[in-house]
Amino acid sequence: MQIFHVQELGLEVWVENQPPWETRLSNETGRPTFVAESPPNYHPPTVITYASWPEEKVPAEGMHQMAGAAIRRASENFGVSRERSLAIPVRLARYGDIQGYEGWFTGKADGVAMDVSVFVGQAPGKFPVVFNVYTTRGKLPNLTEVLRRAWTNVKYLPAG
Repeated sequence: MQIFHVQELGLEVWVENQPPWETRLSNETGRPTFVAESPPNYHPPTVITYASWPEEKVPAEGMHQMAGAAIRRASENFGVSRERSLAIPVRLARYGDIQGYEGWFTGKADGVAMDVSVFVGQAPGKFPVVFNVYTTRGKLPNLTEVLRRAWTNVKYLPAG
């Protein structure tokens, strides 16, 4: 695994290294987003993104509502209708020390059907994070181990 200390997110992020994935910091959304993309000829082709809100703290009782809104917004970015986005189940999930909620849906990117998973959570006393993965439709189950290694190893960097 490659280990990145992404100061802009306040997170340590682990990324596949066999073969090495391509990584970059993007500001396309107006917020720093760390992007890990599978290399050419990797199957299934996959993109994983990480974002954070270091200036925020969400009370535990507000996390479900925040996660649901973020998952719906993400699904609409993948071309899912508002009506369908409201029907996406938002499930309790935990990756390492970070607890929150995730939703899975099928959408489109550049006209191609994609499976998408969005996780929104935070560790106790920390700020919220969003992990997102998308891959070719029907292939998300193939990434179970990749996501376990990546998402359960995300850690908050020490403040300061």
